[in-house]
Amino acid sequence: MAGSTKDIKRKIKSIKSTRQITKAMELVATSKMKKAVDGAVNLRSYGYISLQILSKLSAANASLHPYFQKREVKNILFVLFTTDKGLCGGLNTNMAKKVVTTVKGLEEEYKDATIHFVTSGKKGADFLRRWGREVEYAFPSYSTRPKFSDIMPLSRLVFKGFEKGEYDKVVVVYPDFVSTLLQKPVSKTLLPFSIEIFEEMVEELGSKFTSVAKPEEKEFEYKLEPSPMYILDNIVPQLTEIQLYQAVLEAAASEHSARMVAMQNATKAAEDLLSDLTLTFNQARQAAITAEIAEISSSTAVIN
Repeated sequence: MAGSTKDIKRKIKSIKSTRQITKAMELVATSKMKKAVDGAVNLRSYGYISLQILSKLSAANASLHPYFQKREVKNILFVLFTTDKGLCGGLNTNMAKKVVTTVKGLEEEYKDATIHFVTSGKKGADFLRRWGREVEYAFPSYSTRPKFSDIMPLSRLVFKGFEKGEYDKVVVVYPDFVSTLLQKPVSKTLLPFSIEIFEEMVEELGSKFTSVAKPEEKEFEYKLEPSPMYILDNIVPQLTEIQLYQAVLEAAASEHSARMVAMQNATKAAEDLLSDLTLTFNQARQAAITAEIAEISSSTAVIN
């Protein structure tokens, strides 16, 4: 019985140490989540307006800029955003499922096309390699207060590659931050851009564009001066880069939210287990005391 209580005490000590770690990780993730969520939410209104502008420009000037021009799809650039580290619940698992669904859909639609994989986050790169896919470029996860300048290497790869004709279609897959408890894996076509693509994006993102994030739409036509070509060459790349940056911010907010909830659940599970083990320990100790009293009583009875 003494050995049993010692084992229980050892388990209690181990779980208390684990609880301290998960609680600390929860607090760190909570702090990071607040900043990441603020960054993602604050850009949504601007991001949505830029989507509207791009859709209207693409409808009226489809032949004036390469980002609007559809061509035969021979090479697809697949950009995946995941995390560098684990301990964030089912976030990366859900992303992996979305990747499989999206890639199979692209392979079925574009049977002769080659898909080129680029990842941001170690977990995504590891998954693709296990799946037997070659990762051409692997960037670290932009999870610590990402700035617009931080994504410039990835941005140049994506947009310069499309402009040079190395890629005919660019697809981005990332976890969209819906709420602290829900991060939804989404895929969207970044290039070429069209009003159909805009409608698909809004439909998939769904409730994200609430009355707060979604400004009131107005019907109007753009008058481009000094010339449509000059304006398109300067504004379209910037507005498109904003869409990539928005994906980075959403991924960062999703990671920290998922990790906070996962560590919160782990801490709660540790507390429940401690409660059960403490009860078991008290029962074992009481049983040991009862056994000792019984032995003493028996010895006394034999002596008498």
